[in-house]
Amino acid sequence: MLGSEFCFPNDLLRTLCAEFDSVLFTRAKDLADIGRLKPERGDVPLLIVDEAYIETQADMLAAAQAAGTDMLVLAYGGHPPDHELLRQGLNDHDPPRLGLLPLNVRIDVLLAMVRLLLCGEILVPEPILRALLSAGPVAAPRNGPADPAIRDLTRREWEVLALIAKGKQNKIVAAELGLSEHTVKLHIHHLINKLGVSNRTGAAIWFLAQGEAGGTPTSST
Repeated sequence: MLGSEFCFPNDLLRTLCAEFDSVLFTRAKDLADIGRLKPERGDVPLLIVDEAYIETQADMLAAAQAAGTDMLVLAYGGHPPDHELLRQGLNDHDPPRLGLLPLNVRIDVLLAMVRLLLCGEILVPEPILRALLSAGPVAAPRNGPADPAIRDLTRREWEVLALIAKGKQNKIVAAELGLSEHTVKLHIHHLINKLGVSNRTGAAIWFLAQGEAGGTPTSST
């Protein structure tokens, strides 16, 4: 965790270490501090950063490189990070992957979010997705036009996409659609490839930006 004790207090670190006993949570105050810790701890799978430390994409890249990670999470309290910075980071196909962690939530919700992050899931709260979209259209994916008919989404893929855009976990999607979690993961994999995005967050942004207005595909396969 990169930030001050004000952002990441000792009580929070102790709670996280108690909840995830196989994970060591450490607070670093700056990039130089990370550099001193790295020879002892090695590369980290996840770097959670106080959003006040990040102003540009270059700052994101420097933090990720200092920690040796390709997954960066911006932690914030009452005010989310700059929307333009988020739009750029979420649309970027190159590492680091970017996620968000609101700190002004109940501790059980926070622990659930951290658990998902440790599993490699990227989290972007729905209010922030909506705010990003209200600021203007999201750039079209790199691999072609965004029309769902041209992308040949099946009806089932469309249903999966609509649910993950609401932030629902794979097991919830599976339960609501009567599928196995393995099948849901396959659908998400196909969606990511068809939409030309880099992860499920990119697919959710695409859906919220233009998917709801695009109608449902007629194909049922």
